Amino acid sequence: MRSRIFSLGFLSLLLTWLFPVSLPADDTNYQNYLVGDRAAGMGGAVAATTADLDACYYNPAGLADVSGSRVALSVSLYGIQSYRLKDGLGPGEDLKARQFETIPSTFGSILKASDDLALAFAVLTPDSLNSNISHSFERRPDRPGVERSDYYDATLDDSTLWIGPSLGWRAGERLKVGAGVYVVYRSLVDKQDWAYLYTTSDTREVVEVRTRVYNINYTNYGLLGMAGTQYELSEEFVLGAVVQTPTWNITGDGELLYAVSLGSPEDDQLIQAKNMKSRNNLPAKFSLGAAWRKAGLFTLEGNLSYHLPTSYQLLAGEDVWTGRPVTTELRRKGVVNFNLGGEYRLAGNYPLRAGIFTNLSSSPGIDESDPAGSQEKIDMYGVSFSVGNESEHTTISLGVNYVWGKGETVGIGEDFQPTVVDQRESHLFLFLSSAYIF
Repeated sequence: MRSRIFSLGFLSLLLTWLFPVSLPADDTNYQNYLVGDRAAGMGGAVAATTADLDACYYNPAGLADVSGSRVALSVSLYGIQSYRLKDGLGPGEDLKARQFETIPSTFGSILKASDDLALAFAVLTPDSLNSNISHSFERRPDRPGVERSDYYDATLDDSTLWIGPSLGWRAGERLKVGAGVYVVYRSLVDKQDWAYLYTTSDTREVVEVRTRVYNINYTNYGLLGMAGTQYELSEEFVLGAVVQTPTWNITGDGELLYAVSLGSPEDDQLIQAKNMKSRNNLPAKFSLGAAWRKAGLFTLEGNLSYHLPTSYQLLAGEDVWTGRPVTTELRRKGVVNFNLGGEYRLAGNYPLRAGIFTNLSSSPGIDESDPAGSQEKIDMYGVSFSVGNESEHTTISLGVNYVWGKGETVGIGEDFQPTVVDQRESHLFLFLSSAYIF
């Protein structure tokens, strides 16, 4: 789901029972939605031709081509995110949710310092999710004379911000170069609570109550750099290349609580870790873009990006009760994504944009022999469309992004053990952007 599933099976206490139901998270997919204005309409395919605040995220070299200084460029997403885990809460208990979310994906300003140099400062939101889920499955036969009712509540609030300056400089008649430095801030709160109520079939007398509680929260700060270039082979053909560094961890902390009581005292567990150290190591990324354009009429562009593999400890600390180490590990394999988009200008001032893109998972996949220690794997695909108006001093765009996908994740099986289940999800976003040029 949104492919940001966080599975507590990563805890290296070597206790395979320690896992939550997978909730949508952004840990293994990199293009859950499109950042920016023009990029959001063109399927993210702008590395070779971006020339506005989108350049801060896709290729800072494009800042050199902005038409003038601009302030208060804002892009907001308004969307519905849906997902379903078949048998995710147990046999016959599907986990389904539909959430409405508002995401301020891009905000910033650009100063055109000279004909060849532009400076920018941006606040970008490449990942965000806020989800609240409640499910109940009541009075189902469990054993002779006893019925079972299951109650599940979950809250997930996960957001990532990039904040920092960038610049673009025209180094020659055909060559532009650029660079940016960003503080990367991530905050996550994930709370999941289960209650299993057993009652007699005739009198509804409570026979037994079983519970499971999982809470985790952390924040961290990192730093990453980006450098890019755009080169005009001719008036019609343009190339772009971008290198993004892995994040360098600055600081971070977090807490974790897992408590389970499932009717057998020898199996009851309590793990609590405070003052943990947290990290968010985004891997290095390389992007290439090529575009064919006719000035003032149309642009066709394709981009390829490759995220390198990475593996690191997301959280590290120790159990306050036993002093034993508690760590959560995140593993990502290398992954290639593509973006393909086009733009056609009606009467010069009314751009129509459309695109397609992939959002493939970097997860190594589900290990069926040890599902609790695996990461969900959801491959996703997206389409985009927008229409805009550009005048001497203002720009405005209205568009839509739709992303969908399916794969496998971890759910609850018989006797509360982890099992592999199917997952589907989709996201429909409307976006609105505006800018003032002076």
